[in-house]
Amino acid sequence: MVDLREYLSVEYWRAHSLELAYGVAGFVLFLAFLFATFPYTDALEGALAPAGLRFTSSDQGFALPVGAKLSNVRIVSTVQPGAPAVFESSVVKLRPAWGWLLLLRPGVSAHADAYGGTLSLAAHKSGNGAVLSLDADSVNLAMIHVFRSLGATLGGQLTGYTSLAIYPGSPTDDSGTMRFTATGFTVRLGETMPPLRLGNVEGKLKLDNGVIQVDQVKGSGGDVAIDGHGTIKLAQDWHDSQLALSFSLTPSTEARQRLAFLLNFLPHPPGPAPYRLNGTIASPVLT
Repeated sequence: MVDLREYLSVEYWRAHSLELAYGVAGFVLFLAFLFATFPYTDALEGALAPAGLRFTSSDQGFALPVGAKLSNVRIVSTVQPGAPAVFESSVVKLRPAWGWLLLLRPGVSAHADAYGGTLSLAAHKSGNGAVLSLDADSVNLAMIHVFRSLGATLGGQLTGYTSLAIYPGSPTDDSGTMRFTATGFTVRLGETMPPLRLGNVEGKLKLDNGVIQVDQVKGSGGDVAIDGHGTIKLAQDWHDSQLALSFSLTPSTEARQRLAFLLNFLPHPPGPAPYRLNGTIASPVLT
């Protein structure tokens, strides 16, 4: 058996310092070649495509210490051409995802300062699908214009984590989890309606078998305390996704007066009895 103790000693490498220098230099050159030739955009395109998304950028350059830098990045839906961009940022930094690279599945990690906060994405292909994980920190919801396509204006700061496995050929195999916290959360439905302040909202969601299980959405410290749960059955066009949600509302004394006009539209006065939200995302029905 070969005795390796000789090669692990400091004295050995002192005596072979030239060989050590050549080895280190070769390794550094290998990494430089790897980072320079890594297919950043191809890896990102391949990971986003199964989610029905594509991205565009105006320029690509090298980002120190490793990776690439894309300028004027937009991510849009391929399912709904012409819809507002899902994501926009002047600069996005990319680097290889080491764990997936070692498994011969080229993956990419992306980081951007956007919407007043930071967003980090890790993505790689899995069969004909993709695995995505997204971290959001202190994102200003008022700066995300995609929500306006639903007729809603949001406010507050969002922090959360999402992990998704998406397979377009077999939607029932999709899976994922999401946890989020929104502070100072507000909702305005239409330009003429007063904003509804929900305060601090926490949510836990799980995706399995084509259904989003809303385990908890709880808000406190605003005009209305909310506590809800239920399911959302996803459709090919997410506007047609089926709602089966139940929630309770407890308005503050001041909100009962300020929002009396809105509260009068509810099927029954706010209290312990829950409301049920059915229909679709595009045409919800409150009972």
